[in-house]
Amino acid sequence: MSGPLFARLIHSCSDKKQRSALGQNSIGRVGQISIGVNNQTQSSLYEAEKILRKYIDIGKCYEWSLKNVLQNVIDRPCDVHKYIKQLYELYCDGYNFLDSIGLGYGLAITVPHQKYEVDKWYELNSKQQSELIGDLYPAIAYEAKKMIFWLESGKITITEHSGEYQGIKYVDNRTAEEKQACTLK
Repeated sequence: MSGPLFARLIHSCSDKKQRSALGQNSIGRVGQISIGVNNQTQSSLYEAEKILRKYIDIGKCYEWSLKNVLQNVIDRPCDVHKYIKQLYELYCDGYNFLDSIGLGYGLAITVPHQKYEVDKWYELNSKQQSELIGDLYPAIAYEAKKMIFWLESGKITITEHSGEYQGIKYVDNRTAEEKQACTLK
């Protein structure tokens, strides 16, 4: 597991000179083993991944992380735009099965509609941000629920990430109809 997701799973401890697999977006303890690596080296993420692969299914870790992002989209916290944008970024990283939700909705956050006359989310005022988010619901929550169902039912199974750009590996057992992307209304 390399790249941005793994970097979120491993956070820097501010009072220690090591990285820990414990924290807000982490996987916690693996069995009874607390995992740490020296963060002074360029290869620390690689070293942590080598350790983790012995104890966990890396694909399941990616699925867990993706389901958390999707659940946040469903729950609609005040910073939901970050999770919607993250789905677009994951789509761009090779999660092609996220086309309907990542490309269809995430891009709307990343590059707001021309009616707003801005290029980026942070250039919108709070009223425009609320309006844009409101326009995505309830359709985006429905898409997120479908995606969670597909992950939990095994219709989509993430197997690994090569560490390269668009290096996600997965098995997609959805029907042709299920694979057809929705379009943002």
